[in-house]
Amino acid sequence: MLEPETSAPATDPVTYRDKEGQLLTLGEWTRLYGNRDYRQHKDTQLPGTLVRTMWEGIDDGVNVACMWHTGVIDEAGRANTVWEGYWPCTQDEAEAAHEIAVAKVCEQRQSAGGQKI
Repeated sequence: MLEPETSAPATDPVTYRDKEGQLLTLGEWTRLYGNRDYRQHKDTQLPGTLVRTMWEGIDDGVNVACMWHTGVIDEAGRANTVWEGYWPCTQDEAEAAHEIAVAKVCEQRQSAGGQKI
């Protein structure tokens, strides 16, 4: 996890960071968060399932920094719980998390007797 900045107010441990982990003001974060091209890191479309990794840019200063998020959804829009509980803090970790999520979806389908991808 990224270490919280010591200059952050003690009453608000949340900091905002860009893709490289540099501190942002709330205004800078809002501008980047509103830019889907900036936020979107990678999509992998599998038959009936989308794996998407996006930048979130939130460091809560506690245990879990929500810097990146990888979601797995089916064609009906339901979340797949194959990928939970991992919160990458760097772009390299986000890339690895995305590939692991894709592999887990493929493994889940194979073990269920589904289509090999």
